[in-house]
Amino acid sequence: MKGATPENLFPKFDYCIDESDPDIVILRRQDASFVAAFSAKGVTKEGLIEAAKEDYRELVRINRAQWE
Repeated sequence: MKGATPENLFPKFDYCIDESDPDIVILRRQDASFVAAFSAKGVTKEGLIEAAKEDYRELVRINRAQWE
């Protein structure tokens, strides 16, 4: 991959939890874009982590395709 660096292939993304609605927990990226929503009563740490991992894998895939 010409011109690709680890920073290009594996960009840094931070995630945050939006609990502004008492019934819904929303996982968002650092830019506030939506990743996933969960019931506030059923949300688990594992579910949040899995959603973030899936989102990050897709972002890396898209980013990698741009460098090929």
